[in-house]
Amino acid sequence: MINRQNFLRLVFLVGLLAHFNASVLAQATPPWQAANQVRQSLLEAQKEMLAAVRAENPATHYESAAILIDQATAQYIEALQSEVAAAVPEAGRSIQQALHVAREAALAGDAITLAAARGRVWTHILWGSYEATLAALAQGRADSASIWLQLREYRQATRVTVIEDVSTRAIAGLQAGEIEAAEASTVIGNDLRDAYFFRLREALNQLEEAGQNQFASRAAEWAGQARGYANILRADMATKLGDETATKLAAVLADLEQATLKEDWPAAATALVAARSILASYLPVELDAAQVAKRGQLLYLFTDLVYIEYKDGVRNGQITIPIEYQEAVTFRSQAEAVFEELRPLMAANNAQAAERYAQLLAEMETLMADLGEPTEVKVRVEEALVLVERTLAVKADANDAEATLIVINTLFDDILAAVKEGRYEDAERSRLEAYAMFEGGMEQRLANRAIVLSRELEGLFWEGSGGQKGLATLLREQAKAEEVQTNVDLLRTKLDESQTLLAAGLTGILAALNSLAIIIREGLEAVLIVGAILGYLRATSAPRKYSLWVYLGVAAAILLSVLTWIAAGTIITISVANRELLEGATSLIAVAVLFYVTNWLFHKVYVLDWLTFVKEQVSRAMGGGSALALAGLGFTVVYREGFETVLFYQALLFDAEAGWVLLGFVAGLAVILAISYAILRLSKRLPLKPFFTGTGILLLLLAFSLTGKGVRELQEAGVVAATLLPWLPENLLLMELFGLFPTVETTLAQLILVLAIVLTFALSHWQGQRKSAVRTATSRS
Repeated sequence: MINRQNFLRLVFLVGLLAHFNASVLAQATPPWQAANQVRQSLLEAQKEMLAAVRAENPATHYESAAILIDQATAQYIEALQSEVAAAVPEAGRSIQQALHVAREAALAGDAITLAAARGRVWTHILWGSYEATLAALAQGRADSASIWLQLREYRQATRVTVIEDVSTRAIAGLQAGEIEAAEASTVIGNDLRDAYFFRLREALNQLEEAGQNQFASRAAEWAGQARGYANILRADMATKLGDETATKLAAVLADLEQATLKEDWPAAATALVAARSILASYLPVELDAAQVAKRGQLLYLFTDLVYIEYKDGVRNGQITIPIEYQEAVTFRSQAEAVFEELRPLMAANNAQAAERYAQLLAEMETLMADLGEPTEVKVRVEEALVLVERTLAVKADANDAEATLIVINTLFDDILAAVKEGRYEDAERSRLEAYAMFEGGMEQRLANRAIVLSRELEGLFWEGSGGQKGLATLLREQAKAEEVQTNVDLLRTKLDESQTLLAAGLTGILAALNSLAIIIREGLEAVLIVGAILGYLRATSAPRKYSLWVYLGVAAAILLSVLTWIAAGTIITISVANRELLEGATSLIAVAVLFYVTNWLFHKVYVLDWLTFVKEQVSRAMGGGSALALAGLGFTVVYREGFETVLFYQALLFDAEAGWVLLGFVAGLAVILAISYAILRLSKRLPLKPFFTGTGILLLLLAFSLTGKGVRELQEAGVVAATLLPWLPENLLLMELFGLFPTVETTLAQLILVLAIVLTFALSHWQGQRKSAVRTATSRS
């Protein structure tokens, strides 16, 4: 009898201890972890239902699934039920009901019903967390809000949207006393509603795809999730669109779930159309003008890229370049995702335009799936772009760093996918596109504000930087996917740094200093060359018309630079490849002319007698070829720098006010003119031979630098390969002053130039000695 009592006491103590431990554990387990435990148990139950399909005795798996659901129920009751039910009684009841339905479905072998219930459980837990977070903020309990905020979903980390955890920052600000609870509540509420609206639309899209493939369980789960997401948004929707609309959406989604459970796909399609029609008028967060402009930029950009990629990917009903075709499909999907966000605003401005844009997207999708003619896609893209411009008053801007970065990340994803499949040529094509996006916008702005970071990114895109191989090198060597992934991760990190830097903007004084630096940096090279030549002509007392040839070339280059500025802003868009090609070509032309002129100078100084030469120049004209060469030199050198100056100032004006930029430009121009004047004055005062020796050396150094820079620009245009030269130091000063880049091609071109200079100068020196010997022999005779 005593033994039995002791046994019962032991059982009681064990049970009490177990209950106590469970309670303590429940208190110690944070909501997000408890919710994930519930979710995992339900997932395991769903797997048991799948295993039952292939099992000889499915009942065993059904029982296992029911046990797992019991486990999920216990986990929910112990850790979440009381607080969820307190925050949202309806959510608490819905979760309990869904868990009960799931258990019954498991025992009955109904995997589809279990999947729908599983979807409802998860999103209704999120509903409870959403309301618990906002309630804690309303009560000023920042720590409690922080705990519940960990149980949430974000916008899917897609290529369309760069995720920013503004809610976490808001909580931190509240805890630090930097912002008020009301402000934090607004920020967090907007962030969560934005995320769950995105998730709701994604659930409907996934349900549609699953239904088309007749994946009933998957479709049912998405249907259950959609109902929960809608419940999270219901109160806000009722406030903005009315109770009737919010109630109607809930009814439509319930019908959608029932149609899915019955595998009635036509009815499900009808319900999907109805749900999307209601959601088209709902905006979970009021966007300010800047947010609308940013999303509008993305919509325009993605729409425009559809045809740009498709025209190269499809010809005559065949996919010619798979990566281009896939990118076109991706960009259309991204345009659709952004459009769903902006549709209520577009509809408010012009309902017919919004409806027509949606129709155009659908037509593009059909055409592209059928590999239709690119011209048909082009017509629809052009019409869609006009609609975006008219309804949102936006147009694509290459200097929009965030929009550019999103597209670049898209292309990085394509590169990684291609490398994993061994398609290195496709990966290289995407790399060139990604670099073009970077170089066409962000790089120009970075060059004004963070030249070291700009050069580092350039190296990572091409041959390498900081001792690490660049993306171009890795793809050419067909490196392993892990190595390419490492490079892409580093590129993404550096690009994020760039975006943060550019987003900070420029103060007026910094803008003026940047403007001053641009005109001095770009103008100094041209001034040194042109000034040296003019000084030479003045020192030799050559007729004025020869100087006029130089001035004529300079004037033509300045005029064309002004026309380029006007055209680039109003008439034409200069592609990155064409720009680099033009800069590279003008650089190499300038090198050729400099090579000719320096040889000519050397010949006059060391081969001919100076007094005789000066008399000859005074009495007769130089050859027409020499005069034209001087004009050509003035033009090519000045236009090369003028073209770059146009691009840099366009990028700077994106970040700064025009007045400050103009101030810096005028100050820099004054410095350049002063340097020009000093060079001309110096040419009169220095002895002739030292002056021309110095002039020749300067011109040769500039030719050496232009050779490296010219070949580098051709590399960036994709015309010349870029092979890493590891032993050559990667130094910004060497790049800027001497054009020394760590690549085989640039270095080889400069070595060829040096060899040509040595050979031609040696020949001139030999000719000079020979003529001197002849003159000596003649005088003696």
